[in-house]
Amino acid sequence: MFSGEDIENFVKYVNRSLDEEEDFHFLRFEFLQRLNLTQFQARLVRLKSRIQKEGKASRRELKMLQSTMSAYATAIRDYRCLRLQKSLGISETKRRKLLLQRFFQSESDFNDPFQSHYAFFKDDNKKIDPLRRAFMTSLPARLAYSDEERRQRSREYAEGKYPLRVSQFMDRLLRFTVALAGGVFLIMPMIITMLNPSQMKSLVTASVAVVFFAVVLSFAVRASNAETLIWTATYAAVLVVFVGTSAGASSN
Repeated sequence: MFSGEDIENFVKYVNRSLDEEEDFHFLRFEFLQRLNLTQFQARLVRLKSRIQKEGKASRRELKMLQSTMSAYATAIRDYRCLRLQKSLGISETKRRKLLLQRFFQSESDFNDPFQSHYAFFKDDNKKIDPLRRAFMTSLPARLAYSDEERRQRSREYAEGKYPLRVSQFMDRLLRFTVALAGGVFLIMPMIITMLNPSQMKSLVTASVAVVFFAVVLSFAVRASNAETLIWTATYAAVLVVFVGTSAGASSN
């Protein structure tokens, strides 16, 4: 049971978290999670051994099997859920540990119970490609935030933190930038190859352009391996036409 002072510290800690932190950090308790799974496994192993040895199972054993298996599966899901959450960095982990010790350290604590993996729940932004993420972090908050997110995260907006979702304005701006960049990727090699054309110049220009296009496509746009290969091959095929044209002009 917790004392009145403990409960008061709980309230202070939570109020501070609500006031200063957008994400709530928590301990994963790796040791306790694994200990919990281990005792379930040992219990089920003993039950399995006993049933196989006797060649039968009583109603009590079947009931125990049902409840233990259900609890075991739940423990596995809980453990997996906690491990999938985003881990804190080293500096933030130290700060969180010191904060918990300040509020909850007790003289009866053995060793260091606050030594654990620290994590927090984070929205899944895996679908946001690196180019959109760069826009989200570089644009001013008044342009990067959507109206809905500005209302939901008013404090983060006022502090200038970058948004979690892509606003409509940012998405349109990015589409225009990508379209403009696509035109530049095609026009610039064409201009270079058509000015004082030569076969060597055309081949070098096309090779450099394809490599640069592949680098930008790989690191700035989220695409599958097949899509990356198809787009690069298509771009290279277009440049082959430029090479052929410049070669013909050079021979003439």
